[in-house]
Amino acid sequence: MLEQEYSISKTPERMLTVKEVASFLNVHPNTIRRWNREKLLKSYIIGPNHNIRFNRKDILTFLNESKT
Repeated sequence: MLEQEYSISKTPERMLTVKEVASFLNVHPNTIRRWNREKLLKSYIIGPNHNIRFNRKDILTFLNESKT
C-alpha cells in the first residue's frame, strides 16, 4: 500500500531559488527579496537556515496578474 502512495508521479516539483527567479524575471535578486517582503510573491521558507524558495506556478501566477 505504501508503494502506491509514494509513486514517482507524486514527486513534488523542484522549488526555485531567489537567483533563479530573478534570472527568469530579468530583475536583480534584491528586487525579488523586496517583492517577497511586500507580499507580492508567495514564498516558502525551507530548512534551518530559513532559505527562501518559490513555486514555479506561483511565479507564473504573479506574471499573469501583473499584466492586468
